[in-house]
Amino acid sequence: MEQHRQTDINENESPMEEDSDRGEYCKGLDPFEIDPFLSIPSPRRGGWSVSWSDLMMTMFILFVVMYVYQAGSRELEFGPGPGISKVADSGTGRIVGQNIDEFPSDIFIQTRQAVLDEFVDGDARVDLVADKAVRISLAGDLFFDRGNADLKLEARWQLRQIGKILQKNSFVVNVVGHTDDMPNHSELYPTNWELSTARACRVARFLIKDAQLSEKRFFVSGHSWLQPLVPNTTAYNRSLNRRVEIILIKEMPAIQEAQSIPGENNNG
Repeated sequence: MEQHRQTDINENESPMEEDSDRGEYCKGLDPFEIDPFLSIPSPRRGGWSVSWSDLMMTMFILFVVMYVYQAGSRELEFGPGPGISKVADSGTGRIVGQNIDEFPSDIFIQTRQAVLDEFVDGDARVDLVADKAVRISLAGDLFFDRGNADLKLEARWQLRQIGKILQKNSFVVNVVGHTDDMPNHSELYPTNWELSTARACRVARFLIKDAQLSEKRFFVSGHSWLQPLVPNTTAYNRSLNRRVEIILIKEMPAIQEAQSIPGENNNG
């Protein structure tokens, strides 16, 4: 019984001891100036957020530097970008931009994607060639019957897709016709010279009319059988050589004035 009584005394003394400890902490504090409960130290939280924000800032700076470097390298390689825009009226044939991105690499990517979407493998190919030109090579048998320069109906859809690409840029368009080495003796096309040129003209006329492109952007060429891709030794090789090329270049080739030869009579 004595032990039970001692336990009750200890339990009754516990709240007093806690009040004594709290009083010791609050001793010397003015209750009218400072809230003692606000001044009780609390464990520090959120320390990890400082390191996380530093990491995010470092990554942001890294991406900005990479973007600036890439943009600078691109301009050095391909020249300045978009221009303002329209076909020049001075007769020089120079084409300026129309608020678009005119990097040859961009035109190459867009055209290549259109070809992959609309053409069967082997019917067309796109290359980035010398002088920063983009060349679209179209299989002649896809567009024309043998010895003919009339566009097939089923080929017009593919040409319309190329026309959409041409509408998005202001490059000069050189349409070039090629044949194989088999002689052509039709009434309309006595030789492959007439046939290759007529095919190039037909493609150019379709693009101008269907896509409503300026005639000033176009010029055509016909090379007959004289620029084959592969030797004309088999039927398959000849089919590769029968083609129409659409070459996109930055400006019309300059026309040089003819110079008279000293001592030559130029009166007629």
